[in-house]
Amino acid sequence: MGAKDKALKRYLSEFNVIADIFRLAFGADGLSVDPAKLTDLDSVQVMATQPKAGGKNVKKESSYRERIHDGVATMEAEFGESAVRLVLGVEGQTKVSQAMPLRMLQYEDQTMTFFAERMAVNVRSGAAPGDWFAGWPEGAVLPSPLSVTLYTGAGEWTGPRSLREMQGSIPEALSRRMADIPLNIVTFKDICEHDPDGFLSDIGVVAAYIYHERNSDKLQELIETKEKFRHLSRKGFDVINTHRKLAITMTEDMEEIDMHYAEQEWQRKAVKRGIDEGFKLGEEQGKADERKNNIGIFIDGCRDFGATAEAIVIQLVKRFNLPQEEAAMLVEKRLS
Repeated sequence: MGAKDKALKRYLSEFNVIADIFRLAFGADGLSVDPAKLTDLDSVQVMATQPKAGGKNVKKESSYRERIHDGVATMEAEFGESAVRLVLGVEGQTKVSQAMPLRMLQYEDQTMTFFAERMAVNVRSGAAPGDWFAGWPEGAVLPSPLSVTLYTGAGEWTGPRSLREMQGSIPEALSRRMADIPLNIVTFKDICEHDPDGFLSDIGVVAAYIYHERNSDKLQELIETKEKFRHLSRKGFDVINTHRKLAITMTEDMEEIDMHYAEQEWQRKAVKRGIDEGFKLGEEQGKADERKNNIGIFIDGCRDFGATAEAIVIQLVKRFNLPQEEAAMLVEKRLS
């Protein structure tokens, strides 16, 4: 996992961020998410921790599972007169993946298995994974998984948006009886259509900064007019910083970042990089000019000692590691 993915994963573990994403994705469906009512479910869980006979490392067993979502939490919610328990999962995706529905299927399966293994009764602590099936309590109710794919890449999501799209043409009579996994895509473009100051978290700042990265006028306007750009969380800043071509270093004690200051730091680093690259290119050009001059002096010296053009070409190839054709061209030009 690269720095960009790690930073996004840390950011998506924040309850305020999870709440904002799900309010954006499902607010029109009546879902209201209060971060204070979310319960932590770490995105890395060891769901089959009992070693098999012989004391083998469980991580080497096929039953070992630890990956769920980048950001995940449980929540009690009410829809009308019905109370439901949801498992909210957010998966960050920096690039379009054609297999994303399969990944979400895997994560939801593992999430449900995680709960099932803990809800089953009369199952020995050392039981093999899957024994929860025999100990499932009558009338037990599993929490319901609800997942969102947060796409942070440039452009539109061009991959499949559901498992059904990956399965080709299926007769409707069969299709409606098959399980499907929708991705519920939310993009940074979607987030940017809302006021950054209108979110509980600073996800509006993160999305706007990455989405408008090349639009300096728009970024300057946002930085100057939106309060949240003055108080970006460290985790939010890390997401932006890992997206930039030139990452800057902030001291560890800076838990809140003023993006006006960060922008100045990026500009200073860009200028320094430009100067360094300029010196490097100038140095390389100087070496190239010196080499060109030395080749000319060598050809003139050979000519003064009466060497033939063919002999000079041979020596250029040998001494300056030049291709035969280039050496012949240089000799012809110099001697003409």
